[in-house]
Amino acid sequence: MSKTHFVPYAVSLFALAACGGGDNDTTGGAIVGLQGPEQVSIIESNGGSNGSVRLPRGTYAIAGSDFETDPTRFWVRDDSMVVLDTVNMILSSLQQTRYWEQTNTGAYRALVEEENESGGDSSQGPVYKEWVVNSTRASSTAPQIVNFWVVNEESMGMEIPSTIYGKLTVSAEPSNSQPLGSFELYFKNLPDTEAPTSTATLFEGYLRTVARTDGQSEVEFYLGHGDPDGTVGPNDFATRERVHVIGDRTAGTGRAYAERKSVRNENGQTYSENGEYQLQFNADYVARRDVANGNALEVLDRNDYETRVFRYGLYDGTTEERVDRLSGFPVQDADGKNGFAGFHGIWFPENVTLVDGQTVYRRSFSSNTLTPYTLKIAAGKLEKRVRSSLTLGDLQNEDLEYFSPGAGGQMKVRFTGSDLVKVAERNGGDWQPVDPPVSITSSFSTGQYLNFWSQARGSVEFAWPASLTSSVPAYVWSRTNVTADSSELASGDLTLHGYSRLLRANITSNQANFQNSETPYFPNASSASSGNQTYVFDRETLLLTLGGDPVKFANGVTVTQGPAQFGLSCGPLFATALTDLADIQNQSTTYEWQIGTNPWNQLRTLRDANGAYVDFDPPIRFSYVHDEDGSSFDGRTFFLQWDGTNLGGIPFEQSQEDNRYYPLLNIPTGSTVVADGTTYKIKQLEGEQLMIPVNNPNTIYTAQGFDLDGQTISAPTAAPYQDPAVGAKPTVTAAPRYVGGVSQSDD
Repeated sequence: MSKTHFVPYAVSLFALAACGGGDNDTTGGAIVGLQGPEQVSIIESNGGSNGSVRLPRGTYAIAGSDFETDPTRFWVRDDSMVVLDTVNMILSSLQQTRYWEQTNTGAYRALVEEENESGGDSSQGPVYKEWVVNSTRASSTAPQIVNFWVVNEESMGMEIPSTIYGKLTVSAEPSNSQPLGSFELYFKNLPDTEAPTSTATLFEGYLRTVARTDGQSEVEFYLGHGDPDGTVGPNDFATRERVHVIGDRTAGTGRAYAERKSVRNENGQTYSENGEYQLQFNADYVARRDVANGNALEVLDRNDYETRVFRYGLYDGTTEERVDRLSGFPVQDADGKNGFAGFHGIWFPENVTLVDGQTVYRRSFSSNTLTPYTLKIAAGKLEKRVRSSLTLGDLQNEDLEYFSPGAGGQMKVRFTGSDLVKVAERNGGDWQPVDPPVSITSSFSTGQYLNFWSQARGSVEFAWPASLTSSVPAYVWSRTNVTADSSELASGDLTLHGYSRLLRANITSNQANFQNSETPYFPNASSASSGNQTYVFDRETLLLTLGGDPVKFANGVTVTQGPAQFGLSCGPLFATALTDLADIQNQSTTYEWQIGTNPWNQLRTLRDANGAYVDFDPPIRFSYVHDEDGSSFDGRTFFLQWDGTNLGGIPFEQSQEDNRYYPLLNIPTGSTVVADGTTYKIKQLEGEQLMIPVNNPNTIYTAQGFDLDGQTISAPTAAPYQDPAVGAKPTVTAAPRYVGGVSQSDD
């Protein structure tokens, strides 16, 4: 898998857990599946572990409720631990297959949810990867054997179809004598042109515990391809990642070695990355020597963390039961390729071609029969939007993306509290910082209605005020797709009126690519009756039309550059014509038309045998006011969405250092919110902690008795690696048993 920076579903290295299920052994007793590690880290978190059900002080729960018992998991991360990203991606994904629950049931499929690359925005829906798993245990005294296969469309940053072959063996779960238990994981990644027995890997590696008799835990990890210390040929790469940890969980002490080294040769240009660390830690501090950077010394405080929460749970405020939603169900095409249909649309792997009118199937779990559905794909989608109100003060210092329709320019802007400034511009596909930020207030006129995009909040709109202050009203929107079954179309086609961001019909290549001074947009209306456009949404084709022609890219048009690569939007559109442009800001329900070549720009949904569109539960939407003294977000309003698995709407920011998205605030466990008269409780479930460096490392280093140079930890070698030897991926026709770790059924 090619994810360089993966936010894992995680537990601590020193707090691995087990549970399970399965059939009976030869003596008639139940064979209970063993559960291996879900995540490994060098340093244990102080905020929870796999077995943790602790709630913050002052937070109370109903005994035995989901709110009380759902575990909270935090892990520690710093530069030395980036090495573990790849293996943690594999381990955390394995957890979503729930292999211990499927002991001795035969090979099965699971759809594993991948990391949300867009930060806090959940409007585009999840992306999955298909895993095939076979989990076995010969008896209640035998090890758990988990063979798995993962098909990838790309690997190691290259568009090379490949398969990961892996084998996890869990021999013993954690105990006093073996704090880590006993397990080993071997894996390799092969191009699909290679046989399963091939050694021509894109990478290969292992993670294993090492048996000890002194009460300490020891683990080794190695991943490699080629020789990063040697010469790397044209258009090739070499990489080596390795970790060795020996620690005493009871005392909180230990030593570790970590290295990550990679070299890539692209068209004669060499790119390299190198990090190598020796670490020693006790219950209070971590001493870290950066071997690859002049042996620079840092001492990190294990009692002083910056915490980042990545996953939450939502619970009924009265019963404290988990809140589930019918977000969708697995489907497959005629070739047996697996996808998922849900509220946000249809997902299939990128190598699967979908066409309008195609038949897809939902497989019954009880009878293994197939129920056909007809796939509806339109070249765009019309969304009904219902607004919620906040202020510009709620948006202060958050990144908002702004698109200038006429010029095709894209920028990131921020409201500072008194000014609107540009902080980045898109150049090709990348954001280029603008430093220092530049004011753009002179670009707008009083009353002009503006539309921005927030990764956390979705569309953000407001009318340009005479005076730019924190109290200026702004609006965010909930969205639902309009189909032929929607109430708006009960009497036929829907007429819509537009005044800004007015897309043309049959958009040409020059217009789509903003070439030769052409644009896909008309100028904005100068008044309610001058420059406005009247569109019609066709009930049969589900396309927006202008003068009878579809508002989309003309046949044969290819988008090769500019904002249209990410999609274009038209609107806001109104079901009733306006008498004055100033009335735009008073409309609580509007419509927006999207077009583009990406799945999220198109309507993709299902129709049943009766021709009716399938309805899925929309996310639960509620407002949340953050309460945190000293936080820049204290007192600000957010509109969050719960889809049954993920809590969307929290502001995230993409790091320029590692390209990962980090939340800008954490919602405290026990916070309550209300939606449609029902009260819900929120609980932190998973996150990471970043240790804070001390100001006087040499003084603390000496006082704590650290001795990094006197005793070092050896670097793991490739020698212990074994080919997982799991053979070719089994052919499985049954529907996936799990989607995103959630058990599936006909219900």
